[in-house]
Amino acid sequence: MTARHAYIDGNNNAYEIGERLEYVPVTRAQSSSGMYSGGEPKSVALDAEQRAELIDLLERIAADTANVITDRPKGCGTIVRGDVRTFVRQSSPLKAELEAQLKTLLRG
Repeated sequence: MTARHAYIDGNNNAYEIGERLEYVPVTRAQSSSGMYSGGEPKSVALDAEQRAELIDLLERIAADTANVITDRPKGCGTIVRGDVRTFVRQSSPLKAELEAQLKTLLRG
């Protein structure tokens, strides 16, 4: 079985990375304010190269010690690799790069 690779954004929306990119948004009922919604779930196929690029970027973010933090304040990102979670600063350039790639892939 392949280890889990995922990204959880600052609003707690999850992006599961496997043979497909699965966007699992927060619902209003799940949000801390009761008002925020991450929108509609979405799923797109990933080819091996796209998947490898995303996983490589997750690894680079987790290794970026200047932007890795020990606590999870609101707005930070969370990198998930297997059972390991790594928190990353909201201002991380690599986090911004990952979020842009994920949005582009989901737009198709």
